[in-house]
Amino acid sequence: MTGRINIEYQVRELFRLKMEEFAHWCAENWTVTAEQAIRDNVFDAKPPGYREGYNAAVEGLSGAIDCFLEDSP
Repeated sequence: MTGRINIEYQVRELFRLKMEEFAHWCAENWTVTAEQAIRDNVFDAKPPGYREGYNAAVEGLSGAIDCFLEDSP
């Protein structure tokens, strides 16, 4: 066998890929439109701008994953 298999690297890259896929899925499926917020009374008691901040957090998960994985040993 001439090539070496680096299982640790492959697992780390698979983990990164799956986490990024999950973050993308969250951004597509968990953001709340203005119409949804009006229909869902959960946002009624929240301060102005809460929905926008919530959406920004969900859409920013990819950046959080990058930071997490950079800091991981």
